[in-house]
Amino acid sequence: MMRRAGILLIWIVAMGVFFLPAFTWAEEPTGKDQASLESIVTELEQLRSELAAIKQAAQIRDQLESTSEEKTEESERILTAVGQEYVLRREGSLGVTYGASYSYNSSDVLENAKTQLTVDHTSNHSLSNSVSVQYGLRNYLTVNGSIPFLYKWDQQSTSSERNATDIGDISFGCQWQPVPTSTGKASYIVNTSLIIPSGTSPYKIDVDDALSTGSGFYSALAELSISKPIDPIMAFGSLSYRYTHEITGLNQVRNGPNDASALKEVSPGDTIGGSMGIAYALSYQVTLHLSCQYSHTTSYEFDWHGGESNKTGSSTAASMNIGTGWKLSPESSMNITLGVGLTDATSDFTLSFSMPFNFTM
Repeated sequence: MMRRAGILLIWIVAMGVFFLPAFTWAEEPTGKDQASLESIVTELEQLRSELAAIKQAAQIRDQLESTSEEKTEESERILTAVGQEYVLRREGSLGVTYGASYSYNSSDVLENAKTQLTVDHTSNHSLSNSVSVQYGLRNYLTVNGSIPFLYKWDQQSTSSERNATDIGDISFGCQWQPVPTSTGKASYIVNTSLIIPSGTSPYKIDVDDALSTGSGFYSALAELSISKPIDPIMAFGSLSYRYTHEITGLNQVRNGPNDASALKEVSPGDTIGGSMGIAYALSYQVTLHLSCQYSHTTSYEFDWHGGESNKTGSSTAASMNIGTGWKLSPESSMNITLGVGLTDATSDFTLSFSMPFNFTM
């Protein structure tokens, strides 16, 4: 309808411009004719203004239309906002991500103060900074590595305080997309990682005075991630398994069973986990994502000098996460996520921030 109105206005303006000189040349205008000509000229000027407004509105609509390339970039950005790259990097592209995370956990500890039992409130604070690098070897294969740096602070009531500053566990891995992604179909990504115990081990410190910044053992992670666009959202989920390697050659002083006082070996439990969530684009620059995470870790087994051994119970961790992603430029974005713990094995809450940067080599 707008296009037809524009064509009609152009036709009227053209006819006026063509015939107006002919009428003015035919005879000398009288006062009445002069007034009529001025009225016609005024109407033609109004028509020109309306035509210009129509053209401007059409240009604005064209600018608001997203191209196919922008839509593809938007899908990739939504997936990056939730901390997982389901669409792998193009061959030769480099990504660098800076991440920061703060977690807090509190609990009440029952203490025997000689004549009576007392309850002390314990609070644990952990601040992590990390730098991760991803490089696309092929369109279907990406390699990555991550180095964390941690600061931990543990306070029990007002009488005891411990802190630690050191690097955490370094990880190396790769992502593989076995099946090319097609429009409207699900994407499958296989992720494998090797975690190296480069941080301070919890089995090689004085447990009464120091804190650890690492797990203390080697582990390997295998994960399958699935994502699928369901207009107008992106649904995603993952299943993972983490295998842990036992720790030997220890001589850590601890309180063990039957007066055992030195730890000899530890067999950490393996972990099975999963996650699921959705991401929604509020605009070309802002996304909203919701997700939940769950993991179950089998029991740890401890062997002590002197022949004693004991096991812990299994543990379950779960959290609910909500966050936003902000596109700052074609090469960078910013993601903020708030996580709330649902079990005792999870931090009470976690606030994380990440900023990925993309480069073409």
